[in-house]
Amino acid sequence: MIRSIKYIFVIAATFLASSCKEGYLDINKNPNDAVSSTPELVLSAALNATAGQLNPNQLGHFWAGHWSPSGSVSGFNGEKTYDIPGTFYSAIWTSSYDNLADYDYVEKTATTNKQLAFVGITKVMKVLVYQRLVDTYGNVPYSEALKGPAILRPKYDDAQTIYDDLVKQLEAAVVALKSPITAENPSPGAADIVFQGNLTKWVKFANTLKLRILLRQTNVASKASAIQAGIAKAVTDGGFLGVDENVLSTPGYLKTAGKQNPFYENYGFTAAGTLSGNHDFYTNADFFIKTLVNANDPRLDRFAVKANDGAWRGVPFGEGSDPYLYAKTSGFGPAILKGYDQSQVLMQSAESFFLQAEAAFRGYLTGATAQSLYESGIKESFKFLGVTNAATAATTYYSDQAAGSYTVASNKLEAIITQKWIALGAFGGFEAWAEFRRTGFPKVPLSTRAVGTKQPARLLYPNQELGTNSDNVKAQGTINQFDTKIFWMK
Repeated sequence: MIRSIKYIFVIAATFLASSCKEGYLDINKNPNDAVSSTPELVLSAALNATAGQLNPNQLGHFWAGHWSPSGSVSGFNGEKTYDIPGTFYSAIWTSSYDNLADYDYVEKTATTNKQLAFVGITKVMKVLVYQRLVDTYGNVPYSEALKGPAILRPKYDDAQTIYDDLVKQLEAAVVALKSPITAENPSPGAADIVFQGNLTKWVKFANTLKLRILLRQTNVASKASAIQAGIAKAVTDGGFLGVDENVLSTPGYLKTAGKQNPFYENYGFTAAGTLSGNHDFYTNADFFIKTLVNANDPRLDRFAVKANDGAWRGVPFGEGSDPYLYAKTSGFGPAILKGYDQSQVLMQSAESFFLQAEAAFRGYLTGATAQSLYESGIKESFKFLGVTNAATAATTYYSDQAAGSYTVASNKLEAIITQKWIALGAFGGFEAWAEFRRTGFPKVPLSTRAVGTKQPARLLYPNQELGTNSDNVKAQGTINQFDTKIFWMK
């Protein structure tokens, strides 16, 4: 596994340190050189890089039934057939470990400097990235990862063991984040492009990530007591993300080529205002559009726009060419492509409420009913997407319509997961795919070009890793994208 530490800084609008990936504001330094930086400079870059990694969510949106390639583009064969090689979306692996190396630098340097606020933030973000790696590949390098030249071929740790340690890391993060701000332990301030130094919100984010990790394991019977205890501790440690507490990366994008919000620039428009080269490659899936149409969901015209003939039309995943040329489909709507300076989404408050609703439904959380938390999640989704008169519209939706009503839902868990899936419909594709693999909800149809009759359970280890760390990769046994499940799957 090849890693490098990148130190990046720039002044743009306000103090800004941005993207660890190649491209926007990226300055690579040879890791063999004597280079030093500060937690402030590297933290902003690392946060922006995490938020700007489009590949995990793009694949998730495809396989969770949100998006589809339009008929205006060829290719996407692996996505449509599920017949994937070892090069398929390998950037998820490489960019994640590169990103983790930067967080690790900040954590170690901040630990030495006794800057506990920085320690807490980096622990939270390392957990977020490591969980995504586990949820993509299962066993991955963890305990021996990020060791640099000392360990060039790290062993692979058991996925369940990693999960257990991620919970411990989040609990340690909360302790660090609650340490008093002093001259020795300064606020991260402008270096924190997520919460601008609000450590109370970082505590809530840490606890919400912990809730996500714990609930991911509901299919593992032996984890029931740990889930119960972990959720109880999160409540006493500061609770979860609440109303209007969306986790957003806002580094200060510019209306300049390569410096816009990467989501907007990739799926939307150039700095000159013309369509990006990829704009018509992606559109909404038939399953997503029909789900919203059938429920008369007010979020539809925020997620999507009508086709050029005035119809709501998505693409059945796997299909292409006519009649599914981009202009004949319902592309991305105004809540998705807001502008060059829109924030990048790390987690929505809506997801937090739906996680809490599931925890209450399963008896792990008390103090609020599953129904009230579910309804709060819907309201947060409406607000986030900018639905007109969002609070009133949400109340009407979950009170009067069977599609949104918790009380009339025959399967309460399915209702919770489906509403979370809708809320994640443009900015949380990876999470939606993970929850589909865990619960089977909603019932996403197979691609029309699927190889076989199964949905993918995971990705294969990248060929690059097989070439540089082959013994440890081979020690994982024969991996199949359909049958080698992540430990938390049914």
